[in-house]
Formats: sequence, C-alpha cells, structure tokens
Amino acid sequence: MIVNRVDVEKFKETVEKARKDPATGKKTMEVEGEWRIGKTGPQFESKIKTEKGGEITLQSDETLILGGGGTAPNPVQYCIYGLIACYAATFAKWAAIEGIVLKSFKIKATSNMDLTGAFGVTQNPILEHLKWEMIVDSDAGMDKLNRLNEIAKERCPGYYCVTHEIIPEIKIIKQ
Repeated sequence: MIVNRVDVEKFKETVEKARKDPATGKKTMEVEGEWRIGKTGPQFESKIKTEKGGEITLQSDETLILGGGGTAPNPVQYCIYGLIACYAATFAKWAAIEGIVLKSFKIKATSNMDLTGAFGVTQNPILEHLKWEMIVDSDAGMDKLNRLNEIAKERCPGYYCVTHEIIPEIKIIKQ
C-alpha cells in the first residue's frame, strides 16, 4: 500500500526488523567529492550511487562574491535542501504510518547568514535563525499535524544533525 508516496508495508517491515534486531537499523553513509581543479563550471562534484537510479552527479559552486562562478547550487543551499528533504521524508513516512493522507506538502526554508564569521572577521555565528514553514493540505486536524511534527523532530536524521553537536574527524592524506 502506497500512501504519500511511501511504501507503508516496506517501511513497517523495516521498523519491525530494527525493533527485533537494532543492528539492522545501522548503515554507513559515504559520500566522496572532488574540487574540480583545472576545469570550468561548478567548483565541486560528487557522484552519488543510488539503489535503483544509478549514479547521479551533484555539483556545487560558490556564489560570485565568494570567488565561485555561481553556476550551481552553493554548499549551504545543499545543506538546507538536505535538511528539509530529510524532514519532509520523515514527516510524510510517519503521516503514512498514521494513515494521514497528504494532498500536498511543501516546505520553505529561510536562514540568515553572517559571512563575517566565515571570512575570519568576527566570531559571529555564520548561520542563524533557520526556520521553515510547512504548507500541508490534509484532512487531518492541526492537533494530528502538530503531533506528527513532534515525531519528525524526534526521528529525522537531518534534524538530529543540526540539533546535536557532531564533530567530524578530519584526516588529511598527502599525495
């Protein structure tokens, strides 16, 4: 049964497997990219393998004021996109599990950037006041939608990443 473009039975099966054996809920994520030295167009590129769609190329480029060419989404746009895409997926999946049909669902995200911190000029936070509006068309009442929002906050991996401190381990390998 497909609800909100979610295979409800498959998702329920996956959750049940994780309840029985939490190790089945673990996955290693790996993304590799390259700064495109000596090439034209976007500055950075990654080839991402999908389960059924083959390999997809993602490219990013800094804005003109940051020394880029402005020819592709910038890294912060991808960051915010990834965050709201993950949140939308979480919200839609759990709505489907609850039997809540979404007739339409959009998210609009905005944030204030202060690039003086990125320039080393100040210690100001670089990104602040990230907010999004979810525009939901559903027969479900606001109480149910608000409860789904709380579930999404608890269970969305992207939301977790921006609400918990995660310090990357960075290793440089010289060629």
